Amino acid sequence: MGVGKTLICLAVILSTLHQPAEVPPHEIDISPPVTAHMLHTYPFGPAHELRFRIPPIRTDLTLPSLAEMCANMLAVRDRSSAADSGPHISGLLKQRVCYYKYPPDTSCMRAAKAAGISDVPERIYLSKATLIVVPEILIEQWLQEIEKHVEPGSLSVLKVDVELPSVQKLLEYDVSSFPVQC
Repeated sequence: MGVGKTLICLAVILSTLHQPAEVPPHEIDISPPVTAHMLHTYPFGPAHELRFRIPPIRTDLTLPSLAEMCANMLAVRDRSSAADSGPHISGLLKQRVCYYKYPPDTSCMRAAKAAGISDVPERIYLSKATLIVVPEILIEQWLQEIEKHVEPGSLSVLKVDVELPSVQKLLEYDVSSFPVQC
């Protein structure tokens, strides 16, 4: 890929950086989005209903402040406001947003088929991160182009050398580069 195409890719990444990720439209059994803070502290709403269906989590069930509630709503619906808020609110806006996909109802299934299905909801993190998969020889070119054409601090970049890190680690970065053997 030439430098022009690399710059176009970087422009697309930067222009969509603050747009929240959305659930694919074909998914019909996904819960409302929740933040980790909401799931651990809200004693009402979707977090309250979810808490009984997922594995036990430690909760103190303190009522959140009005600022925390507003930050949670913004984190789920419009993350672009993080740049305009103070340090306390921007920390809340950078929370990971997750959805839960519930297993199918096994009450009408045959026992053999139902036995193979876990009854624990699957946690799905939606991310704005971009994974760049290129031949190993092009990794340095991508990193140089990012350094050369992107304002410092605009993107958080992770260079993966050997194997992909955990999903939690990848969610912390805007761009992750991963080399493939050709």
